[in-house]
Amino acid sequence: MSAPEHDEAHREPAEVRTVLVIDDQQLVASTLTYSLRDHGFDAHYLLVTDLEAVQTAALAHLPGLVLLDLDLGAGPDGEPMDGVDLIVPLRAQGWTVLVITGATDLDRIAEAVAHGAANWVVKGANFPELLTTVVETTAGLVLRCGVS
Repeated sequence: MSAPEHDEAHREPAEVRTVLVIDDQQLVASTLTYSLRDHGFDAHYLLVTDLEAVQTAALAHLPGLVLLDLDLGAGPDGEPMDGVDLIVPLRAQGWTVLVITGATDLDRIAEAVAHGAANWVVKGANFPELLTTVVETTAGLVLRCGVS
């Protein structure tokens, strides 16, 4: 009898297992984090208070994949924080960035990709779709790192 077949969304990630969820909404961040943990990822979330604090906190984790919201609420100065501003610094730390956004402005999404985001997914997407995107993106990381 052969091993049961599993669909892509339930395939275990290989070596690149760290996923960091960066969002200003605790419910979204914690739900994604705990769901990803249930699927074998070493997932953590950072609630955004300011962009510099996020960059510092990301250093405490082995780089892997960041799920990054573009709309990060208001910063300490009351001005809106833009997730696009985190892409270059996070990439410099070794993270691959997957944008999760409720934004429908394609120019803004294109800007995120131009700054180095690997891909994007709609924040309201169902969890299996998001999980499939995470698995495919981490599989790409594993291939680029030479791990099979």
